[in-house]
Amino acid sequence: MKKMTLCLVAMMFATLAMAQDFRRQPRMDLNPENMAAWQTNQLKEVLQLDSMQYQLIFLMNYADAVTLQDSMKVRRARAEKLRAEGKTPQRPTDEERATQMKIREAREQIRNEQMKQILTPEQFEKYLKFNEEQKARMRNRAPGHRNHHGKEQ
Repeated sequence: MKKMTLCLVAMMFATLAMAQDFRRQPRMDLNPENMAAWQTNQLKEVLQLDSMQYQLIFLMNYADAVTLQDSMKVRRARAEKLRAEGKTPQRPTDEERATQMKIREAREQIRNEQMKQILTPEQFEKYLKFNEEQKARMRNRAPGHRNHHGKEQ
């Protein structure tokens, strides 16, 4: 009985140690090129892209990733400046969120038009379906799920 208890305790510690090691593993390097490659590879797998389509979509994803990285830097700098002044960065207002949503929708519409030019009609339908599935997955994450910044959603 003592051996069994000792084994269970050892297994629990081993499991905890492995979980901590997993958390310490570095995430994928999120520079624009790696982000674009990851996104494009996902689409390549789903849509069976040819090499020309892959290259065009990679360039689109790269441009988007650079824009995203730049906007994140601006947001972080603004938050750091506020913290340096002893102020707490505030969440966006409803009006700011609405504006951001309109910008996001406009970007998505432009991207869809570009993708329509690159993909075949069958691929484009798969692309739209894939995007909807991705959005649903994001909406349906478990409560308390942490985003990539370690903050609860």
